[in-house]
Amino acid sequence: MARNIVVAGVGGQGIITTARILAEAALIEGRNVLVAETHGLSQRGGSVVVHVRVGDVEAPLIPPGMGDLLIGLEAIEAARYAGLLAPGASVVMNEDIQPPALPRVKTPSLGELLGALKAAGLRVHSINAVEEAVKLGDARSANTLLLGYATGLGLLEGVAAQESLEEAVARVIRRSRVAVEAYRRGLQLASGH
Repeated sequence: MARNIVVAGVGGQGIITTARILAEAALIEGRNVLVAETHGLSQRGGSVVVHVRVGDVEAPLIPPGMGDLLIGLEAIEAARYAGLLAPGASVVMNEDIQPPALPRVKTPSLGELLGALKAAGLRVHSINAVEEAVKLGDARSANTLLLGYATGLGLLEGVAAQESLEEAVARVIRRSRVAVEAYRRGLQLASGH
């Protein structure tokens, strides 16, 4: 069984790092994994999306309508890439909204974005990952908190077990013990849902 995961957000949020953690965890368990990143102005807060495919797959890009899970580090970008998901797929989303830097562009509210995702037939799980990561001492750990949240909800089955994901967090993000703490905090938050 193949798993198709979309990781989306804006440059600087750790989208590529999140995908690397997923890939590393899958490799720890001996699974085949392909990763493809597409980004434009990622250094300037532009849109970034990474495709992570685990299992018997031959191409790195997820065809539209074939994704199982979207991990959205920013709410607008999560909605932007929801078309890659299959009907009934899951979205794990940070409630953070970073308004576009374009003049006279209306920024949708969190309620509008959640409503659009649910109206598309997706199962949406959202938390304020940045706020929770700040409580731990490092806002940059919102990405690993979301991974822990997705793990705790059972949405990463077929990718890697909790122990492998935690090991991958520690391997990929060597700069901070907070990243592993954030992963564990995400697990705790999921147990309350």
